[in-house]
Amino acid sequence: MVGSHPDKAGRRGRAPSQRQLRVGEEVRHVLAGVFQRGDLHDPELDGVSITVSEVSVSPDLRNATVFVMPLGGVHADDVLAGLKRAAPFLRTVLAKWRNR
Repeated sequence: MVGSHPDKAGRRGRAPSQRQLRVGEEVRHVLAGVFQRGDLHDPELDGVSITVSEVSVSPDLRNATVFVMPLGGVHADDVLAGLKRAAPFLRTVLAKWRNR
């Protein structure tokens, strides 16, 4: 059965708006920069390259789901745990970016 991906369909099965797509790409770029610069100081994330593959933004732009993968897929559970611990810092970075 062919259907739309629930994360990409937005509300009521509609495709994401141009604004959602643009904001998602900007959030992806900001987070990729944080990971590339090594701004996160967590033992699980030291020396790990993280790829941000997609950011899905809600229609009201209040929430985003970020899809990440460590390079090579190794230690994915440890990286996810480190990112969860870093979530408050990442929210702060995104809030500062949003209010620029």
